[in-house]
Amino acid sequence: MGRKKLEIKPIENKSSRQVTFSKRRNGLIEKARQLSVLCDASVALLVVSASGKLYSFSSGVKGIRVSCQSMNICSKLEESNVDNVSVGSLVQLEEHLENALSVTRARKTELMLKLVENLKEKEKLLEEENHVLASQMEKSNLVRAEADYMEVSPGQISDINLPASGVKLFQIYAAWDSSSGGCGIGGIFSGNNLKRIPNLSEPRSHVSSALMAEAIAVRLAVVTSVYSNVRSLAVLTDSLSLVSLPKKEATQPELFGIMFDIYHALSYFDRISFHFISRTFNGEADLVAKSALTLLSVNSSVGG
Repeated sequence: MGRKKLEIKPIENKSSRQVTFSKRRNGLIEKARQLSVLCDASVALLVVSASGKLYSFSSGVKGIRVSCQSMNICSKLEESNVDNVSVGSLVQLEEHLENALSVTRARKTELMLKLVENLKEKEKLLEEENHVLASQMEKSNLVRAEADYMEVSPGQISDINLPASGVKLFQIYAAWDSSSGGCGIGGIFSGNNLKRIPNLSEPRSHVSSALMAEAIAVRLAVVTSVYSNVRSLAVLTDSLSLVSLPKKEATQPELFGIMFDIYHALSYFDRISFHFISRTFNGEADLVAKSALTLLSVNSSVGG
C-alpha cells in the first residue's frame, strides 16, 4: 500500500502544527544547503514561525546581515494588535532603526562624496582639454596670420591667382612725398577675366601720411573691383599695418572714413583677402605709382 498523499491545508492542532513546522523547517534548510553545495549556488533562506521567531540560512551570500531579534520585533509590530509589545522591545527597535539610518546616511554621504570627486576630475579633464584646444586654436590663428603677413613671392602670387580659384589680384603701391603732401597711386590687376580692369594710375594731393596714401590705394582697388563685378579678390600691399586692419575690422582715427568705405565694400565679394607684399616683388605697381607722383609734381610746377 502506497503512502497516502497529505492534503495541503492549515493544521488546526497547535502541537501538531509546531512539530510539522520544526520537521519541515529543518528539511527545507537541509535542501537549501544541498542546493548550494551541488550547484555552487548562493542561497539565502529566511523562515519566520507563527510565534514570530526567525530562522535563517545563507551560503555564498555576502553582505546579508539579519538581526533575528529585530525581525522578531518587526513581525510583532506587523500584527493588528501591538498592545502586547513591551516598551523595552520598542526602545530596542528604535535603536536598531537609528543605527540602520546612521549606516544609510553614512553610505549616502560616501557615495555623494565619490560622485563629487568624480565630477571634479571630469571638470579638471575638460578644463585641460579646453586649454589644449584654445592653445591649438591660438597657434592656428597665429600661423594663419603669419601666413597672411608673409612676403608674397612671384611663385606664391601665381598660386593665389590659379585659374581654378577664380581669384583676381590687385597689386597696389602708393608713392608719397612728405614735402609736398602729394602721392601717386599705382595698381596692377591680373587674373583670368574677360573684361580686364585697366591699371590704376592716379595722383592725389593733400595726403597727410604714407599710411593714408596706402589706404587710399586699397580703397581705390576695392571700389574699382566692385564696379568691375569682380567677386573674388586678393589685394596685395606693402603696408603691413594696413593689411592687419581689415582682418580685425579695426581702424585708426585718421583712416576712419577710408576704412568705412572699405568695410562697406567687402560685403559685395564672395571672397576677398589682404596680403603683404614686399616692394621687391611689387616693382610694376611701384613704377606706376611713382610715375603718377611725378606727373603730379610736374603739373604743380606748371600751375605754379
